[in-house]
Amino acid sequence: MRIGIDIDNCISNFDDKLLEEYLKHDKELRNTGIINENPKYIRFGMFDWTDEEERSFYESNIEILARNLEPIKDSVYYIKKLKEDGNEIYIITGRNNGEYKNPKELTIEWLDKHEVYYDKLIFTDAFDKHEKTVVCLENNVDLMIEDSIETSLDLRENGIKVFTMNTRYNKSDETLDRVSNWKEIYEKICKLRGK
Repeated sequence: MRIGIDIDNCISNFDDKLLEEYLKHDKELRNTGIINENPKYIRFGMFDWTDEEERSFYESNIEILARNLEPIKDSVYYIKKLKEDGNEIYIITGRNNGEYKNPKELTIEWLDKHEVYYDKLIFTDAFDKHEKTVVCLENNVDLMIEDSIETSLDLRENGIKVFTMNTRYNKSDETLDRVSNWKEIYEKICKLRGK
């Protein structure tokens, strides 16, 4: 089986790290804390920052934040196990969206540092919700592990099996095939393969 895996919030703890950094900065900025517990994204509406304050902080810190992410619990272990079981691992990330100076270099360094196995690394634009679908179709990807509702729905509508990683911002669609951890992902893939 050829398995596509998104990085941020599927392999890395992007959302958790982003919230941690936003909370630290909020204390320096106004110390008003979280004003909206359930925005779609942390960046938009969780704090009482102006658009300019948010944009400036995010753009100044995204590279450092991305370099300091940690793998989600058991992700590295189960990705390696999936490879050992005979699957091909395609890392398909939306980091080619203009937020990083050199997304390829930054991502390869991070994957190497954390010993994340992959057969192929593909970059897409996270703001184009159809681009991962195109890449999956072009590369005959059988299953994609994703966190974006819009991308997950697009993948599914185009005949690609998708497991959607539960996050604080994607709970609004209950029709998706959801997963909460890497043990569950591994078990579901084994079931798909009849093992």
